[in-house]
Amino acid sequence: MIFNLSSLLDDLGEDGVTTLFSGYRAAKDSSVDEFLMDKAVMMEKKQECRTYIAVDIEHGSMLGFFTLAMRCLKIPDECGLSNSMLRKLNRSEGNVAQAFLLGQLSRSESIKGFGMTLMDEALTRIREANAIIGCRVVRLDCADELIGYYQEYGFHFVKKNPDKDLNQIIMLL
Repeated sequence: MIFNLSSLLDDLGEDGVTTLFSGYRAAKDSSVDEFLMDKAVMMEKKQECRTYIAVDIEHGSMLGFFTLAMRCLKIPDECGLSNSMLRKLNRSEGNVAQAFLLGQLSRSESIKGFGMTLMDEALTRIREANAIIGCRVVRLDCADELIGYYQEYGFHFVKKNPDKDLNQIIMLL
């Protein structure tokens, strides 16, 4: 079952959420564990993002999570996207597009294939938000080895992040 972090905080309190988080081990990236333990609750309370937690109710364990937010993204003309796609981005002056940000997506190391379920859940919530407020761009930042995985969902490479560690990729709704 998937819960909004705010609901878990109301039901379990910060100590209960910290206990739930402490048993979680991400399948790949240790910085995801760091986000979960050090930033998720604070960012939820400040309403900078919304974190959704997948929980195995029977065992009381965390299966994975994803985080959603809104962010701007500068998309230059020479990024390699087609002119048709660039027009659909509704970029403002300075080639900036509003975008839903899929900021974190992580499955437990013990649940193979669950990443697809989390992605589907995240995109469902993004589509719900799109129906309410409108925004056709979904952005995520990923490592080089994950570009192909996300391209299967319809994401397109835009550019490397300024720090060159991650790639900015987008999809249109």
